[in-house]
Amino acid sequence: MTNDSLMPPPLERLLTALLELPPLLPLPGLASPHEAVDGAAQLVLEVVDMALHTPPAQPQRMAAVRYFCKHARHRLGLASWRDLQGLLEQYPQSVEGDAEVARLLWGVEAQEHVRALRLLVWFMAAYDVTELGQWHAWMGTTGFEEALRESLDTLGAVAVVLLWQAKSGRTDHAWVLRFARRALGHSVSEGPAMLAFRDAAEAMGVPQRVLARQVAHWERAAMGVDDVPGLRVLWWQCVAEALQVHVAQETSAAASSDEWRVELSPTSALRYAEAGVVLEPQARELQANSPVVTALRLRQRSWAQGLGLWLEIQGEGRLSAMHQAAIAERYEAAGHRAPQLRYASANGGYQATWLATWHWDEAVWVPRDMLAADVKRWALETALKATEHWLLMCGMVALAGKPQGACCRAGGW
Repeated sequence: MTNDSLMPPPLERLLTALLELPPLLPLPGLASPHEAVDGAAQLVLEVVDMALHTPPAQPQRMAAVRYFCKHARHRLGLASWRDLQGLLEQYPQSVEGDAEVARLLWGVEAQEHVRALRLLVWFMAAYDVTELGQWHAWMGTTGFEEALRESLDTLGAVAVVLLWQAKSGRTDHAWVLRFARRALGHSVSEGPAMLAFRDAAEAMGVPQRVLARQVAHWERAAMGVDDVPGLRVLWWQCVAEALQVHVAQETSAAASSDEWRVELSPTSALRYAEAGVVLEPQARELQANSPVVTALRLRQRSWAQGLGLWLEIQGEGRLSAMHQAAIAERYEAAGHRAPQLRYASANGGYQATWLATWHWDEAVWVPRDMLAADVKRWALETALKATEHWLLMCGMVALAGKPQGACCRAGGW
């Protein structure tokens, strides 16, 4: 039973939910490599959905997108545009090959949609399009329609989908309706929902086409799991507070002259973006021949990349191959995975910067049915685990400047 009442209070809730959405990457010329990776992951989501527009009925299409977001994307490792190209290259363009790709991506028999996907990937590769901001910017130019005309014989029906996307901005009613249902807590029929969406776009001063594109993307991303960004913010706040307590206790017990501070990313970033918590000393003097730990970073990938969690400990000074092996052995003896250790900068003297990285299995999805007490318990366990990694690395690095015999005895540290 739908509720068509969209008087001011429901409209305000819809407007609030729209304002809380993270912005998409609007233009090429991205600010950082992380944003470039995120833009590629967002493009994969959009193109995989776009290929399903040739067409199945809405319920089947949304079920296929849900399967991709919840299962296939992470299992197949499709985090970038190149990953998607590589997957398609593994299977021949045949009935059997296309059927297998369809089963992998969408969990259904849909060879015609795989053929559409191959054409989309070919078309974008021909014009060197690899991330979402670049794609959307190109669609707004006359060169895009010219490219479509030149490729019409090859693209066929896919050209119609591409032209429709460029003209409409993916004002996709199915995604807008799904968003309105989530924001309002009940189903709303199409007419009132689209009128409310139009009014909200005007109130925000954003073109309806741009806002619809944003809603469609984040609704696709949200299909991976029933995630509550507000609870994730609580999780990160608890992690930061627990880290602050652990660090204060450890530095006090060690009578250390270093004062470490814990800095948490802004709330808006913690909801959807690549963000997290950083642990750094307030002041430090690097002594020659004495490697030291200089930072700990516990961070989440962006929502479009699945919110995977990773830990990075940074330091300065050179670590010998023997000592790196001792570090790996010490972590494994403590029941942890050994770090991936690499030099980010190794130019001259003892100012080399190294990075020890762990890709943790957890992803920071927080489902709606998770109790706040469980969120806090999970956060405290994570902070304790991060502290253990930090203490182990600090202790092992402190041994790096000592005689080799000390390194050999590190297993008992």
